[in-house]
Amino acid sequence: MPNRTPIRPLWPLVLVALLVAATMGLAATPAERPAAPADAPSASPAAAGPAAAKEPDAKRVSLRDFIEAGSYVGYVIIWLSFAGLALVIDAFLRIQTGKLIPPRLATELVQLARQGKFSEMQTMAGAFDCMLARIVSHTFAQGRMSLDAAREVMQEQGTKEVTRLYQRVGHIGFIAAIAPMLGLLGTVTGMIGSFNVLGTIKGAARPDQLAVGVSEALVTTCMGLVVAIPLMFFHNYFRDRVTRIGQDAAGVCDRLMRTMAEGQVARDHAPVAPDPIQGES
Repeated sequence: MPNRTPIRPLWPLVLVALLVAATMGLAATPAERPAAPADAPSASPAAAGPAAAKEPDAKRVSLRDFIEAGSYVGYVIIWLSFAGLALVIDAFLRIQTGKLIPPRLATELVQLARQGKFSEMQTMAGAFDCMLARIVSHTFAQGRMSLDAAREVMQEQGTKEVTRLYQRVGHIGFIAAIAPMLGLLGTVTGMIGSFNVLGTIKGAARPDQLAVGVSEALVTTCMGLVVAIPLMFFHNYFRDRVTRIGQDAAGVCDRLMRTMAEGQVARDHAPVAPDPIQGES
């Protein structure tokens, strides 16, 4: 029966799309209209009818204005968001059980180990470029050794392979941790700018003069959280996946070692007679 690759869930990608849509929706939030002065004369409904019909809608803040309000810190956060997205896509493509531990390779290695064809096992492992193949190839590259020594070499190489996967996932966690810190940095710099305006201008400062710093403070905080929250989720998601893959690899290696040990015991207790398999090349 041919091996079937399990269907991968698409809900993490849907979550990313929803978060991006929510971010764009926040960026397009309409600005509030300024309140009319208290002493301004109120126009009658009849006179204000045609004028009210032609009154423009509330001005909407575009995505470009939202990004520019974040200043330099906001641009750094946006760059980190693209880097985090690239790492997430790379993890989806690389960290898969079917690619790191191909079922067909595991089955054929067990069959060869049951037959005692160790040279064929090394040749087959060298033909693949995956986690399981590298573990087996590295073990056979050490030369002749006991089964206990081979088990230790497999465990050591398997630990190295799993550590590499954890390091790849750790890059996502690093961006998830530094993004809100950058948002906090933008908050501090924005508030410093606002207080500098209060300190340099004599008299009362106008609201539009303070709005630049306050806007930078709020926008960078929002950017940092929008980037960090989904990346924290994906970091934990891929860490759990790497843990499962490491357990599956350990199970396959243990099965190989048990099969090799059973084959060796069977050969040791076999009666002395011409072996028909010895004629094979």
